[in-house]
Amino acid sequence: MSFPPGSMGPKVEAACDFVTATGGFAAVGRLTDCSALVNGSAGTRISRGA
Repeated sequence: MSFPPGSMGPKVEAACDFVTATGGFAAVGRLTDCSALVNGSAGTRISRGA
C-alpha cells in the first residue's frame, strides 16, 4: 500500500520495520486506546502475513 508522507506513511513504515525485526505485531492508533490497540479492537494492526 502507499501512504503519503506526513500522513500515515511514517507510522506504517515504522510499524512494518518493527514487525520485520521482531516477528511480533504493531498497532497504530491513539494512546488513549492502548488496551483496545493491544487486543485488536481499535486502530490499525500490522503483522506478518501467512
